Amino acid sequence: MGGKIVKKNIGRDQFTGSETVDQTEDSELTQQFPVTRFSDGSFSNRLITLAKETPYTLFVNDEEILSIATLPTNLEDLFIGFLVSEGVLTDPSEILATRVDRFSRIVSIEVNLPEDQLGKIKKKGMLTSGCAGGVVFSVEMALQPKRDTGPVPTFTADLILKRMKELDTFKGVYDLTRGAHAAAVASVDRTIAIREDIGRHNAIDKIIGYCFLGGIDPSDKILLTTGRITSEAASKASRSKFPIIVSRSSASSTAVNIARQVGLDIVTYARAGRFNFFGHGAVNLSPVLDQKRNSPD
Repeated sequence: MGGKIVKKNIGRDQFTGSETVDQTEDSELTQQFPVTRFSDGSFSNRLITLAKETPYTLFVNDEEILSIATLPTNLEDLFIGFLVSEGVLTDPSEILATRVDRFSRIVSIEVNLPEDQLGKIKKKGMLTSGCAGGVVFSVEMALQPKRDTGPVPTFTADLILKRMKELDTFKGVYDLTRGAHAAAVASVDRTIAIREDIGRHNAIDKIIGYCFLGGIDPSDKILLTTGRITSEAASKASRSKFPIIVSRSSASSTAVNIARQVGLDIVTYARAGRFNFFGHGAVNLSPVLDQKRNSPD
């Protein structure tokens, strides 16, 4: 079934004002379709807007690795973030070249890495946007030792809620479709960037890639997600050196167990002035807003 293309300008980062990594055409992101809606005892015809889901295939050093179904924005962030969260890339200098071919739907990355490092991803597969994530590669995360940490950052409860509200009220594809997830990286001072995708793990990978490529140190930042915190989300947060991951939704028991083992803090149900905190020593959390550093907008 065909449909009308929805135009929406989301080509700039709302919080930094900087250009996004790739300039995606609006027509690639959403589309309207006719639907018959039942409400209040009767049927009516209307148009609804849906987010597009597009498969892209990753090649590393000319070898096909996998395909990911994604909302086709910030594709370099997505695939670089995937490699970081899988423990393949550890430093931006390992990347020799990156090319995004939208016509062929291929992302090619050339890296300078030893063969044993590349062996972590030399499996072919298809990751849907249904949040299966990279579990096929990173189940071994459950066996990882406690991560190395530096100084312990301090955040306030008010700050956690404020940053989550900024993510919740972001005007992007979700605002049009109610069919996308978002993730964000935030500091004490501001929300630095927000990325969206059909899959919650893809959105997290886009943030990880954004930080990795932009030289942003995650060790004193907050990773936020609109989706549930699964074992895979916790693994990605820990591998990329975030001390804390925050969600407006729940966490799985496996995610909390992994977080406890690796020293990652988790916040769930951050909304309506309350949240649950699973503290494992990664951050100091204060209940009182520091007015000098976090004055209201």
